Amino acid sequence: MVSGPLFSADAPSKVVVIGFDGADAALVEQWMDAGELPNLARLRDEGSYSPLLPTNPPQTPVSWSSFATGLDPGGTAIFDFLKRNPDDYLPDFAMNSETRKTFLFGEDNALYLGAMGGVAVAILVLIVAMLLRKRKMGLVVAVVLGVAAGIGLGAVSRTYLPREVPTAINNRQGDTFWKLASDAGKRATIIRVPATFPADPLDDGAMLSGLGVPDMRGRIGTPSFYTSDRRYDPGDNEFSLELIALPARRGSIETRLVGPLNKPFYEYEVDRMTAAASPEELSDARRDARLELDDRGIKSRLDLPLTIEATDSTVTVELGGRRETLQVGEWSEWFELDFPVNALVDRLSPLTGLGKFKLLQLEPELELYFSPLNFHPDCHAIEFASPPSFSEDLHDRYGLYKTIGWALDTWSLPSGFGDEALFLEDMEQTVTQYEKMMEGMLASRDQDLYVQIFNFTDRIGHLFWQFMDPGHPLFDPVRSERWRGEMLKAYKRMDDIVGRARELAGDEALFIVCSDHGFSTFRRGVNYNNWLVDQGLLVLKDQPTDKATLEKLFETRDLFTHVDWDQTKAYALGLGSIYINRVGRERNGTVLPGPEYDAVVQQIKEGLEGLVDEATGLKPVANVWTREEMYGDFDPRLIPDLRVSNTEGYRVSWQTSLGGFGAELIEDNTKAWSGDHCSLEPELVQGILFSNRPLRLDSPTMVDLMPTILEALGVAAPANIDGESML
Repeated sequence: MVSGPLFSADAPSKVVVIGFDGADAALVEQWMDAGELPNLARLRDEGSYSPLLPTNPPQTPVSWSSFATGLDPGGTAIFDFLKRNPDDYLPDFAMNSETRKTFLFGEDNALYLGAMGGVAVAILVLIVAMLLRKRKMGLVVAVVLGVAAGIGLGAVSRTYLPREVPTAINNRQGDTFWKLASDAGKRATIIRVPATFPADPLDDGAMLSGLGVPDMRGRIGTPSFYTSDRRYDPGDNEFSLELIALPARRGSIETRLVGPLNKPFYEYEVDRMTAAASPEELSDARRDARLELDDRGIKSRLDLPLTIEATDSTVTVELGGRRETLQVGEWSEWFELDFPVNALVDRLSPLTGLGKFKLLQLEPELELYFSPLNFHPDCHAIEFASPPSFSEDLHDRYGLYKTIGWALDTWSLPSGFGDEALFLEDMEQTVTQYEKMMEGMLASRDQDLYVQIFNFTDRIGHLFWQFMDPGHPLFDPVRSERWRGEMLKAYKRMDDIVGRARELAGDEALFIVCSDHGFSTFRRGVNYNNWLVDQGLLVLKDQPTDKATLEKLFETRDLFTHVDWDQTKAYALGLGSIYINRVGRERNGTVLPGPEYDAVVQQIKEGLEGLVDEATGLKPVANVWTREEMYGDFDPRLIPDLRVSNTEGYRVSWQTSLGGFGAELIEDNTKAWSGDHCSLEPELVQGILFSNRPLRLDSPTMVDLMPTILEALGVAAPANIDGESML
């Protein structure tokens, strides 16, 4: 670690933090020493530098939540990408919970809006009658027209206005430094920090949310592939991807763009219509409700018709009233798409999204790509900006941009679709827009606190690590020669962003560059549920023959269907979490608190820490952490009982992360998602910390940034945080 001389004896007038998700300390140090990252090297030499220890576990939403609050993951309640509900064992996203909120008067929309409209019409008619000196006749007409208007407006409200609309809750606990700074009168601008959805309201400030903002399907990001190739299997989808089979490879093809779910007018209506049904009647009642809504022309999903006209040299797409012709390798411009809900909603508050096509190939089969469907910056169906006008202002100033939290498509390559060029082109287009935002906002110099996080350093690490590791199962010398330099290019882009941001921030600012974790290779995956079965700790009713998929997570919810919960003592879910099937907490708990619980924990801890990979002779598990060892305070109903951390080269398997089972206990990772960090021992994947001023750098961690930033701003940090100021 390095700490240099102070620029000025004066306290900083503002704080600027530029973060890079997944920027690895070892790579940064290697390339700084090689002269490849001059801006970071100068920042190190003139200010401070140290590796930065991530949270345990070293995952994006977990680390950035601790960055924001100064609390460890037990305090923030963000401990993984996934959590489970002990009442039914089913997983859900840990960062956010989807819920509903009443729209206007809810069930009484028709009554109140009809009454108010009727009264308004009656008063208007009466005023006109009095002006015309026809009071008696006017009173009669006013009553008649008022009643008619009330009945009409009530009917319109009942048909065209929702009773409830979707909303989300940020599950992160603790006070963020930007909220505390804002409450203290500081002007704060926060751009794309993970785990900030829904966006926080800030006095005299603004926020554009980052990771956590879903696509319009309600998922982390769902690209679509249109193909005439029958070899692709849409059922084998461990990643988030929509596969649409085309009936032909040439000619005019009518198909669809899969749109958002029509929750307010379909799903919520089904729930309302069946609320009084008994458990025995519920299934039939829900089927009848769906049939009734279908008969009324109310759709469960708002798809758009898509026409594809394919020739031997081009494809022309027609969607949402626009046509565009593409040659192989070309991207379309943004398609701004209105999804029809009903006549009133479409006119007053249209549901608008945006996405792009790329023509991947015409030979031997047609392959057309469509990006995940983003909410349009001007559409406020969900709260990804605060104030809402902030996203519109960014659009007006810098052009269209992605609003989805996981902005880069890392799903296509691991699913066997597209190629490295697709990812790199997507990265170039996406990051350019976020760079424009940074330059414009910093140039305005009208904030006391500015924070922006870039995620491309993480996403390229996930997909391109195979080209840097000769020991990876996918390593190919020829392909490596072509693609391995892209990682360095991404880090040089980070370095260029740092140089521009530092210049715009000015010497009077405390300028910090940091990352939430580093990276390592992902060669082999460990199926912890398989191991638990082998130890007799997880009991199956029958042998699983199907895979756990994101489709099951998001849509059907039929996970853990093979598990005999009345005989099971432990189960694994998420990126290294193991839960004890505890009596009094889980619905079908079998393990009593006290000595029996302690014995199961000890059996798992000793067994996994002693596990040896027969194929390599290596130990894949570094530590099995108890939650008491990791965290000072936590919710015992929420936080996993155990966290398994991996050694270099290993990671929790894809199937375990979804609660599934693999073919073998330990398997080669043959997916393009070849680099990772999520389940590793934190010390193996350290992030970076730079500052233009000297910091106390005695093994800094993510929780130390929050009090450091607040002290620089002259704002008191809460007494109960886990971090300490480095100033």
